Amino acid sequence: MYGVALALTTSKPNSTTTAKQVDDWIHANKVCRHTLLSVLSTDLFDVYASYKNAKDIWDSHILKYTVEDIVRQRFVIANYYRWEMIEGKDIKIQINEYHKLIEDIKTESITLPDEHYKKITL
Repeated sequence: MYGVALALTTSKPNSTTTAKQVDDWIHANKVCRHTLLSVLSTDLFDVYASYKNAKDIWDSHILKYTVEDIVRQRFVIANYYRWEMIEGKDIKIQINEYHKLIEDIKTESITLPDEHYKKITL
């Protein structure tokens, strides 16, 4: 966006790089860090304001939200596999619950194994 991808893709240059490359990285890091911090909530800003490199902020967010996505996906899959029809419960309610589970799976872009695979592994 501002020509600052350099700050997110590379670490701080070492002493073997040219002065121009160091200056470019410092400028990119400053703009990128400011941009990242400006979109955070107050609570998150307080946490990440101490980070000096934009790449560190970015990597921390990638790690945090990737882990949360995996936990959410496991939760959705577990709910799907635990779901069962109950005889005394209204069929319409149960069908709606099942459709909700299917929508959660689609939302999370989860691909479940096909029926043939399930039969083999059971």
